[in-house]
Amino acid sequence: MSNNCINQFIALSGKYFKTYLGISISVFLFILFFQPFPTANFEFDNKQLYIAGYGLIVFIIQVIVQIIFQTYLLQDKTDEEYNPIWNSLYYFLLVALTSVAFVFYLRYVGNTSITFNLVLRVVVISVSVPITLHLKNALSFTTEKYKKLLDENRLMQDQLNQFTERSLNKVVELSSDNEGDNLMIQVSEIVFVKSADNYVEIGFKEGGEVRKKMIRNTLKNIENQLKEFNVFTRTHRSCIVNIQHIEKLNKNFSTYWLTLADTKETVPVSRQYLMAVKDLL
Repeated sequence: MSNNCINQFIALSGKYFKTYLGISISVFLFILFFQPFPTANFEFDNKQLYIAGYGLIVFIIQVIVQIIFQTYLLQDKTDEEYNPIWNSLYYFLLVALTSVAFVFYLRYVGNTSITFNLVLRVVVISVSVPITLHLKNALSFTTEKYKKLLDENRLMQDQLNQFTERSLNKVVELSSDNEGDNLMIQVSEIVFVKSADNYVEIGFKEGGEVRKKMIRNTLKNIENQLKEFNVFTRTHRSCIVNIQHIEKLNKNFSTYWLTLADTKETVPVSRQYLMAVKDLL
C-alpha cells in the first residue's frame, strides 16, 4: 500500500472513527440488554466479553468496507455527484459481511445452532449499521450545506452593505421644473419626500437638523430618480421614505404611520404598502 493510500486511510479513519465506535458500542449494548442471541451454550463464564465480540465485529467490518470503498468515501459528494449504485453497494456490503460474520461467530464461538429465526435477527441488527451510517452522513451533508449557504448569505449581505454604503455617499440631483430650484443632495441625507399638489416637499438633514425644501415636480418623477437606491420605499401614494431614518412603525386602530428620527415629522403608511414596510424594518 502506497504512502498516499495509507495517509488517505488514516484521514478517513479519523473522520469516521467516532461513528464506527459509536455504532459498535450501540450494537454491544443492544445485544447485552435485549439478548436477541442465546448465550447458554457459550463455554466460558465471561459472557460480557463474548457479547463485546459482536461490537468488535461491527467495528472491524466497518473498517474493512472503508478500505474497499476508500476512493468513493474520499469524494466530496454533492447532489450532482451522488452515485446511488455505489452507495447501495457500500451499504449492502456492510449488511452482508456483518450478517455472515455474526452467523459464524454464533455458530463457532457461541456454539449456537443456526435457525431461520436467528438469521432473521442477525440481518435486522446488521441492517441497523448502514442505516445509522446513512443518517450520520445525511446529517453531516445537510450541516455542511447549511454552513455553506450561511457563508454565501453572509458574503452577499456584506456585498449588499458595501453597495448600500457606496450608494448612500452618492450625490443626487432632484430636478425641478424650475431649474433654479434643483436640489443637489447626498442620498443619505434625504429623509422623506412628500407630494404637495404640483410640488414635492423634500425633507433632508442639514447641520444635524431636518430641513424642508419645495420643488416643482411630481412624486412619481422623484421616485424614478431615486429608484436605483435601495434605501427608499413608498409608504403611501403621497410619501417616499429613506428607511435608514425610520424610528418606529406606529398603529392606532386601523391607521399606521412612521415616526422619523431627529424630527417630529410623521409619515402615513397605507395598507397597500404596509407589508413591504414591515419587511424592511
